[in-house]
Parts: sequence; C-alpha cells; structure tokens
Amino acid sequence: MGSRGVQENPALAPAQTPRRRGRRWLALLAFVALLLVVYAGRSWILRAAARFLDVSEPAQATDYVMVLGGGPDSRPFVAAALLDAGLARKAVVARIHAWGDELDGIAPLEQEIIRSVLVSQGVLPDAIVILERECKNTFDEARALAEFVQSQPQRSVTVVTSRYHTRRVRMIFRKTFGERAASLRFVGAPLDGFDETNWWHFEAGWRTYLNEYLKLAFYLVRY
Repeated sequence: MGSRGVQENPALAPAQTPRRRGRRWLALLAFVALLLVVYAGRSWILRAAARFLDVSEPAQATDYVMVLGGGPDSRPFVAAALLDAGLARKAVVARIHAWGDELDGIAPLEQEIIRSVLVSQGVLPDAIVILERECKNTFDEARALAEFVQSQPQRSVTVVTSRYHTRRVRMIFRKTFGERAASLRFVGAPLDGFDETNWWHFEAGWRTYLNEYLKLAFYLVRY
C-alpha cells in the first residue's frame, strides 16, 4: 500500500489552495456577467443580426427591374412602384419551376401571380418580360438574367428581393455576372408582419432569418 494508499484516500489528498479557488470563482463570475450582458443587449444583437443580411441600396434609375420569386406578396409591389416612378422601363420576371399544386394546375404559377400583381398596380402587360429559363433557385434566376442581358450588355437592372435576402442575392448575382455586375442594383422589399426590429417575437421571423443564415453559410462553404 504505502504511498498508493495515501494518494487514494480523499482525506489525505492535498486541499485546493485559496488562490486556485479564487480563480475558479472569478471565472464563474465573469461567465455570469457575460450572460447578463448578452441578455441585456439581446435586442441590439438580434437587430444587428437581421441588419447584417440587408444590403439593399437606394433605388436609382435602371433599364429593367427584375422581380425574384419567393415573395409575391411584397416584391412585385416594390417593382411596380419603381416602374410607376419612372425608375425602370420594363419588368423582368423569372419563370419559376412549378411545385405541388402548381404542377396539377390547382394553383397558379408564381410568375403568373407576379405578373397579375404588376398589372393590377398599373404596369402595362407589354412592359413585362417573362424569362425563358426555368428557375429552381436564386442561382438559376441569376443565370436567366445574365442570358437575357447578354445581347445588351450596357443595360442596367434593379433586382428586387426581400431585405433579408439581399446579401446572399448580391453575392450570387455578382459571382454570376462577374465584371458585368456593376450594372446591377439590389433593392429590398419589406416583410409582411415583422421586420428587423421585432422578428424574434414571431415564429415566422425565426424561420425566416435562421433559414437565411443557414443558406448563407452553405453558400460560403460551397462556393
């Protein structure tokens, strides 16, 4: 037994020094203080997280305004307002891949919904261009627009999407257009029911922003 018995006996083990215990208490207090600071500033942090995704620009005059799919309840209205203000001559609408009830003809195609909204807001049917390429995602929409303006490289385009979507959209379109990306502008449409200042109070807000961060992370890793 000897020294081994002494080491295995808790009563004979060396006690923690006051200095070591003090360091542990200090680390615990620092951790608690950090949690309190984060909790107190949670609203500012959550607002900043939402605003990071929004890189939309002030509207300026361009030749076309493109409405991205995924937000027919807001994006076409912003595009129509730009056209009404004389900030674009024509609207460009992506041909969105049909899913679910759209395939069965039960629900209208998204591009037709967007077109109907534009017309209802005073946009002339002849001023609406439906792109040829069928689009399943934002990359497809960027490629479709690049093909559309390929024969007219001097034309400028305002891309309208939701505010939270603008950072990723800008990255994708700039990657697709390369040097021609200087002719693009990105304008964000507001969300319905919540915004950057209160999104965490709504289940839909959590889904929207967390999903966008996941997609942004995937883009940064994949591309």
